[in-house]
Amino acid sequence: MSTAAPITADHLAARWTELWNSDPTLAGQLLTEDFELRFASPTRELTDGLRGPADISGFVAGFRRQRPQVRFVVDSGAAGQLDADGSGTFAVRWHSEASGRPEHGGIDMFEAVGGKLRRIWSVGGSAPFTQD
Repeated sequence: MSTAAPITADHLAARWTELWNSDPTLAGQLLTEDFELRFASPTRELTDGLRGPADISGFVAGFRRQRPQVRFVVDSGAAGQLDADGSGTFAVRWHSEASGRPEHGGIDMFEAVGGKLRRIWSVGGSAPFTQD
């Protein structure tokens, strides 16, 4: 009998945010080997070819070096859920901040398989969503 708590969509979204904010090496624990990231933005030329934890870890580490002041914040609960195996789809709303207040916003759609992230589609905008 397992006593481990089930993996939730909110937990995976928080870990993804932690990877971006402070620890790109989390990619090895959080992402599947065939992980893909798709941005609906001009940066997609840089990201659409990335595959797996090592590519993402390197990309995020480079981003952190260029923009160490930027922080990402999940500002909604996950819409969607995971099954008992940690598989399913969900979305979260987020914003980035560099001056202590929201500056940009977006929505990420996640596909999880077996408790790891397999695909993320990210749409960002030049302004944050109005907070509820």
